[in-house]
Amino acid sequence: MPLRLVRAFPLFVVLAATSATYAAPIAQPATPTIAGAWVLNPARTQSPAEIGFTPDWVRAQGSGGGAEGRSGGGGRGGSRSGGGARGAPPLVRESADDSTRVQQLTEEARTPPLRLTIIQKDTAVSITDDQGHVRTFRPDGHLEDLTIGTVALPTTARWDGASLVVVYDVETGRQLRYTYTPSVDPTLLQVTIRFIERGREGDEVRLTYEPPGEHERAILSGGPASPGAASAPPSTSRGVPDPAPASARPPVLPPGSELRGLTTIGTVVDDLSAQGSACGLDREKIRTSIARILADGGFKTDRFDNEDTYLVVSIVTNRLPDGTCVSRYDTSLVTQADVTLRYSKGLVAVQVPLLHEGGMAGSSPAAHAQAVMDALVKSASRFVSQIHTANK
Repeated sequence: MPLRLVRAFPLFVVLAATSATYAAPIAQPATPTIAGAWVLNPARTQSPAEIGFTPDWVRAQGSGGGAEGRSGGGGRGGSRSGGGARGAPPLVRESADDSTRVQQLTEEARTPPLRLTIIQKDTAVSITDDQGHVRTFRPDGHLEDLTIGTVALPTTARWDGASLVVVYDVETGRQLRYTYTPSVDPTLLQVTIRFIERGREGDEVRLTYEPPGEHERAILSGGPASPGAASAPPSTSRGVPDPAPASARPPVLPPGSELRGLTTIGTVVDDLSAQGSACGLDREKIRTSIARILADGGFKTDRFDNEDTYLVVSIVTNRLPDGTCVSRYDTSLVTQADVTLRYSKGLVAVQVPLLHEGGMAGSSPAAHAQAVMDALVKSASRFVSQIHTANK
């Protein structure tokens, strides 16, 4: 009798197909949420007395005084050698954009907002502070450009467990990292701010935000506190708070508005030291050169400096034992404004910085005045360009 071959299917294939048909869907982990209205608890805030990045002049001296500069002397007569020209610290230039990012982000860390409103969606998180400033992050780990006024702010955001981590690239080698971490029992939002320089962690600020109470909810909504108000803000089923009622606070103008409408800019040069004069610096010549740049840019100037907005130049000069001149220069565009402070009554006149740029120059006395003047002219020209860009 001939044999008949029957092809058999492996049992595990049948079982796998059967189990795949009836397999239950795998539950995906829920996206963490930091959404809600939050109020700062100052009593639970931890911040050093002085925070910020290492000043540029300190970095310059550190980079200029290497192992050779610190050695007591190895040759005849104990002569010392260092970086730069005969021990002079290297020139450190800080661009206007870098200066703006450093100044504003450091100030935000020193004086954090008292209230935050966070709206979280599937692909974006928007954080609004008590001044109406809004920053929207896409926590996908990709670099994107936000703005500070008219200045680009490279930013990366990502989820790390239940925490939202936001990293601002302030300038080369400097970052500011915000970590937003929620907790359920008790309901809190911990915000950690860390200054990072060349990969090394520096100063740290720890903030604690809580859900608003009855009084804070009235401030957030712009209306009077209600005795029967609920203890928690209303929210949707996705955990995103409902939009607050319209506030009585006037709307905040978009970034860059502080530079719009400028027509008159004065020029002020601080007094020079005896060492500055000995190194060839001339206060009146500097003032005249800066005023000419502003005039060429289309701005009116007043020789008596009675304007509300003016460009101020400050120069601190030292002369090294070998005769080398070293100057720290700062150029700032400032204005006067009347504001109402939370801790005082009535209007108070304050000075508001709009733009800033600074650096250091080191050279021989014969070339020093021109080196400083070139740097100041470039700073003033960049200020004029930024103002024109904001007014387009």
